Amino acid sequence: MWAFKECEPKLLLFKNVTNASEIRERIMKASFPCAAINPRYVLDTFQVLVATQLAVMSHQSHTLKTHSVFSEIVYNMSPTKKITDSLKIFGMNDKDTYFLCVVLNEEDMELVCSKVKGELAEPTQDNFETCDENELRKIYKIKEEETKIVSLLDAIINRISTKEIAT
Repeated sequence: MWAFKECEPKLLLFKNVTNASEIRERIMKASFPCAAINPRYVLDTFQVLVATQLAVMSHQSHTLKTHSVFSEIVYNMSPTKKITDSLKIFGMNDKDTYFLCVVLNEEDMELVCSKVKGELAEPTQDNFETCDENELRKIYKIKEEETKIVSLLDAIINRISTKEIAT
């Protein structure tokens, strides 16, 4: 397992990826130091950073629910405690050509960038054009009334950060 002495999460958005199945296989074998997230369910990078912070804290306190800090990041993106469902919905799949990687240090970033065959793009709001807000409302069970009081992002962050105590 990787050490997190200097944990500085970095988000890497890859487009036009041609080796997703190879990357996913390496991630499944825990031989690739990143969490790969389906950007369709990312409204804002803050959502991913909250999930990452929760995962790093769980790793440091030896309370991971999954096998690694990277799968824990993907798990934390989900409002449900069902690990398999969380990884299926929020993780990448073999046919993806577009995904978001979370790495925890510079060294891992260099390794990931060297192995993913695709274009590296800035993880800005403009690059999350595939985000499906209606699907997010359904997954996170957010009603229209709630978003009259708080933003959709705030509602999602609330569910991510309180999953372990609210359900």
